[in-house]
Amino acid sequence: MTGREHGLLLAEQLLTLALTAMLLTVALAGWQDWRDMARARQWSQQMQLSLAALRRQAMREERELTLCGSADGQHCNAVATGAWLVFADTGGDGLRQPTEPGWSLQPAVPAHWRALWRSFRNQPQMIWLASGDAATANGTLTLCPPTAHDAALRQLVIGKSGRVRLVQPAQAGATTLRAARAVCGWP
Repeated sequence: MTGREHGLLLAEQLLTLALTAMLLTVALAGWQDWRDMARARQWSQQMQLSLAALRRQAMREERELTLCGSADGQHCNAVATGAWLVFADTGGDGLRQPTEPGWSLQPAVPAHWRALWRSFRNQPQMIWLASGDAATANGTLTLCPPTAHDAALRQLVIGKSGRVRLVQPAQAGATTLRAARAVCGWP
């Protein structure tokens, strides 16, 4: 073999490696998008079931139950980044007192994601009355992925009746998508 033939083979191999690297980059980006969508779908479906169970529990126990995101296990936040706090707010102050029964709710917000609660009454918590109605009137719980990714956006809309429905803003229309992006702080 001559030196020219070896050079041609080396150039071909480098080109093959470059093309393979580009294809892997595209595949990994697509895989990350798919993983985000799967995580959002799983979380929102589980959360929808948990919220419906919380509503049923309020009706079964005939008492008001409060749900909110909480970083310290005591105070309610409108932005949840991990655990949820559920308690029977017998004092009516929106804070879990040591004498009030409380427990956690699953699923927790995925790591590095945020769940933001917005209600018409601008309260940081969701409240179900003994009748099953939502005391905060209508509100929306928006799940925001760590990076701007429209297909992974999910919203749980809680109606005045306390019922929960799942919305995928990317499929609901341009206005809903713009509003969800604004809640997440995306351009």
